[in-house]
Amino acid sequence: QELGSMYDYLAKIILLGPSNAGKSCLLHRFVKSEWRVLSSQTIGVEFASKIVKIGDSSGSSTAMNGTYRAGGRDSAPSRRKRIKLQLWDTAGTERFRSVSRSYYRGAAGAILVYDVNNSESFRGLGEFLRDARTLGSPQLSVVLVGNKKDLKEDPELAREVQEESLIDGVIAAGIGGGDGFGSLSSRTGTIGGAGNMPITLGSQQRATVAGEDDRGVSASIAGNWASRNRIPAAMEVSALSGDGVEEAFNKLARIILTKIELGEIDPDDPMSGIQYGDADYYRFDDGSSSIKSGGLTSDGYGGGTRRRRKPR
Repeated sequence: QELGSMYDYLAKIILLGPSNAGKSCLLHRFVKSEWRVLSSQTIGVEFASKIVKIGDSSGSSTAMNGTYRAGGRDSAPSRRKRIKLQLWDTAGTERFRSVSRSYYRGAAGAILVYDVNNSESFRGLGEFLRDARTLGSPQLSVVLVGNKKDLKEDPELAREVQEESLIDGVIAAGIGGGDGFGSLSSRTGTIGGAGNMPITLGSQQRATVAGEDDRGVSASIAGNWASRNRIPAAMEVSALSGDGVEEAFNKLARIILTKIELGEIDPDDPMSGIQYGDADYYRFDDGSSSIKSGGLTSDGYGGGTRRRRKPR
């Protein structure tokens, strides 16, 4: 197995929030590092995955700034870890919520997404959060993400995006609808949901444009709401430009990892939304492609040494 595909932990993450908040575009930006106008709404869920690296040998994070405070202590992961995020993009439309809610079960983390230009989008977050905390793992970690910050800052850009969205929507409708995340999907190795392929609806979606009739949601209002609802992090991002997207997912991964290392989450618990990964057998030197000795039993893989997995 290639070193780059190995990981310490596997975490189930859900993206949730109202329709047209840009969840699918946000996911595509994070996984593919590119912008793409998606011309169809999500029915049920779509699935993707990505490995992120959190922390370093000194215990300070190279992926993001700040620490997670738990039990009155500021904590950071003890060494650089690789976490494979299983990302479930859930439908925000009420018509399909009964399907998407079934995928909340056993989630370790949630990205709660709203449109910063649309106050109605923000007002609908409470129900999504309640469902996630009811159905997700007992130690569910949540990050609040306001998407489309670029449209609030640049009205001219907003108009250009809307025109592009309309054109792509017509083209997609002519060929039977968009293909969603077909290239990112997996049928194997999933937590709490058995390998569903993405299902999409060929209905046109338009980019939100910040107008005078909706002054949107300020960062301070979102931050206060997050504090009242025990959400440790709130931020604004842009799926279009990529600004803040990777930081949001890394922030959630770091919160989860710190809970694991503080003993608040037990990966042996099937309801935790976390599983041990294959990297548990190996010790990495992230500065090179070599595998460093862990001082236990030799496995003959590239000169490395296998470590014993935590007793189960």
